[in-house]
Amino acid sequence: MPDLEREPDTDTDAGTDPVLPPGYVMVQARTTYLEMLENSVVEPPEAPAGCEMRLWRRPPPGQYRELFSAVGGPWGWSGRLLMTDDQLRAVLDDDRIEVWRLYRDETLAGFIELDRRVPGEVEIVYFGLLPEFVGRGLGSFALRTAIHHVWTAGEAGPIRRLWLHTCDYDSPTALAFYQKAGFRIYDEHSGPEAYPAEHIARLGERQAGG
Repeated sequence: MPDLEREPDTDTDAGTDPVLPPGYVMVQARTTYLEMLENSVVEPPEAPAGCEMRLWRRPPPGQYRELFSAVGGPWGWSGRLLMTDDQLRAVLDDDRIEVWRLYRDETLAGFIELDRRVPGEVEIVYFGLLPEFVGRGLGSFALRTAIHHVWTAGEAGPIRRLWLHTCDYDSPTALAFYQKAGFRIYDEHSGPEAYPAEHIARLGERQAGG
């Protein structure tokens, strides 16, 4: 499932390698940045049977990390896991951060996180489904619902753009998925990023096995 991951913070000094948390390695990754400059979802999307998006106000850090790990584990998400409780709480308690949970028949199926902290723009920071809900058309509903909400929620002020990024370690369908939704590429960057060593090892085993 398409997903998003910020680059984890690392401490660096000129001429030295980054200092990584235990269990992490640096890998080369290409990050693609996409943006939407006008609303591509004019009408509210029709929800699949039993589906609903619900705003999760000020999520407790522990519960948030559980959902974050369940959704992002297959893709090596780590950004929020490297934050202390106080650091994470400062983000999640900010009213300009919106965490929307997707439910299917009252069962939690995924989430999408929006960041409105920069005036005039919104970033989709994280987006993904729990593995058992992938391939059911729910991702398209969740993303289109978020797009419509961003461009029509007037109380947040006028929006100039909605943006996100994806990288080589995301789902191979992610880029096309976002482009189909109306996003356009505006930049690319290649460089080292920190990922869990176990995740990279599993990817290597899969590639070796064909």
